Amino acid sequence: MRRLLALLVFAGLALAGGIIGQPAPSFQGKTLFGEPFNLADYLGKTPIVLHFWATNCPPCHTEAPYWAQAQQAYGDQLLIVGVDVQDIPTMAREFVVKYGWTFPVVQDGTAAVAAAYRVTGKPTTVFIGIDGTIVGFHAGPYTSAAAFEQDLLRLIAWRP
Repeated sequence: MRRLLALLVFAGLALAGGIIGQPAPSFQGKTLFGEPFNLADYLGKTPIVLHFWATNCPPCHTEAPYWAQAQQAYGDQLLIVGVDVQDIPTMAREFVVKYGWTFPVVQDGTAAVAAAYRVTGKPTTVFIGIDGTIVGFHAGPYTSAAAFEQDLLRLIAWRP
């Protein structure tokens, strides 16, 4: 019961279509720069943040600096993975370089990864606990860097 309560509090009582508390679906592919990536290599080993975004999403541009700052501040405590949904790869690479992202960014050309996580809009952020379960879901843009950072710190502190 305590674990369920912690999950609900972390999720802000937004159950995200029933995926909170479920095992995170694994996926594999190539990063925008051609490196292989397999989420299964990290599940159950470290907290993970999945950031679903696209270049044609104005709020994604607004949030982009938050992600670069988060990687700098917390990259040794969690794994950030960008999931670029249905973009032209060259445009996505330009975006990543422009905003100084150094975390892995995986191309989701068919939106299969987004569908597996029940993402219906961009940006969307999914928080995966150290045990590999989905513990949080934030649909839409963050309105402040402070709110974003609060969710990151909550993920880092979360324990099953």
